[in-house]
Amino acid sequence: MHRATLVIVPAFSRYLRSVATLSDAEPIWSGPLDSVCIHVQRKGLVYLGIVSLEVSPLEVLELLDGVDQALIEYIGQLSDVTIKENFTTVYQLLSEMIDSDSVVTTDTSVLRGLVPVPSLVNRMIENVSGIGIGSEKRPDVNTSSTPWRAQGIRHTNNEFFIDFVERIDAIIDSNGSIASYDVSGDITCKSKLTGMPDLSLVLNHPDAMDDVAFHPCVRLGKWENERIIGFVPPDGQFKLASYHVSASGSMRKLPLYVSATTSRQDLSHTIDIEIHPGQCDGKTLEKVNVRIPLPASAYNIRVRCKTGTHAVSNSRTPQVEWSVKSLKAGDRSNQLVIQYFVRPSASPSASAGRSSSPQVVSAEQGMTQGAFIDFEVAGLSVSSIKVDSLRLLRESYKLFKGVRYVTKAGSFQLRF
Repeated sequence: MHRATLVIVPAFSRYLRSVATLSDAEPIWSGPLDSVCIHVQRKGLVYLGIVSLEVSPLEVLELLDGVDQALIEYIGQLSDVTIKENFTTVYQLLSEMIDSDSVVTTDTSVLRGLVPVPSLVNRMIENVSGIGIGSEKRPDVNTSSTPWRAQGIRHTNNEFFIDFVERIDAIIDSNGSIASYDVSGDITCKSKLTGMPDLSLVLNHPDAMDDVAFHPCVRLGKWENERIIGFVPPDGQFKLASYHVSASGSMRKLPLYVSATTSRQDLSHTIDIEIHPGQCDGKTLEKVNVRIPLPASAYNIRVRCKTGTHAVSNSRTPQVEWSVKSLKAGDRSNQLVIQYFVRPSASPSASAGRSSSPQVVSAEQGMTQGAFIDFEVAGLSVSSIKVDSLRLLRESYKLFKGVRYVTKAGSFQLRF
């Protein structure tokens, strides 16, 4: 730990400063002292795992994501300030999650039985005195057959909400054709149910789901035999399942159509990008963002667009960001035109002052390689997987339930 603090962490910080934006940083980076740095980014925060032994990167990424979810559950809005203010709680959570370099649990329903949720009074005392006092009473550890759910839970309103969040990872060529395509999804739930409820979730296309990873509360036998998700839910928010979707041919749906043309004349370059709604079932695309990194030698950058707003950044590496608040079905005239010049690079002899040979620019130096695109579509399930029914067993009260579907861009790239 001391070695990591003095050598590896500063080296990783320098690496992050060397990239154009944080989103350009590789999730897995080879660090000094035969170490590997694996990180995830969540709303401006970077979670770093340092690995010096043979371990699956996916296991580390899953742990870092679990740390983020646990901190949100305990602290709420996360920032460097709130993490410092709740240092005692963060330390206790990490101590319970990891023991002797092994992951114990990241399930927040289990952690709630091990680490007390900080109260407002305790937080004030800790901030003033600098002493972590914890809570007056240590939570009872649940040793039943359902360790993710405590006994005697009661709620005035019995509610259960389900969110289907699907992400599209795609590479699109300049004429709008799909070069690669993949869909992954998460089923997250928020449970406020009294007693020990048993739920049965039926989906319309369960066979479309591949590589399904379930929460420990799910009975795998019922899924394997009947393709029904049966489970006793934890109390509060949790991830019920994650999955991939096999999509080929006509099943590859793009909520956003995007294409580009590029041209070059001497040292002048032009990029013309067009976007418009695609296969989104008439839903509105929101939070559309197109980021175009430009060559380091680019200057005199001029941008034109009739829809949305644009910004030019010259820090580290020049780039253009195009933001469109929303795109509705039928919107067609959405075009961004970028014009820029590149500084010529001198030949080795000219740079040494020994020759007056013409300055040259390589095609690789002058042309940008592509664009990175984000968007969100509320109410759309790009895989067409939806809930057929949700039944409550064991308990007799009335269940209020709700389901939401969201499709987002994952790693969505346009190649020029």
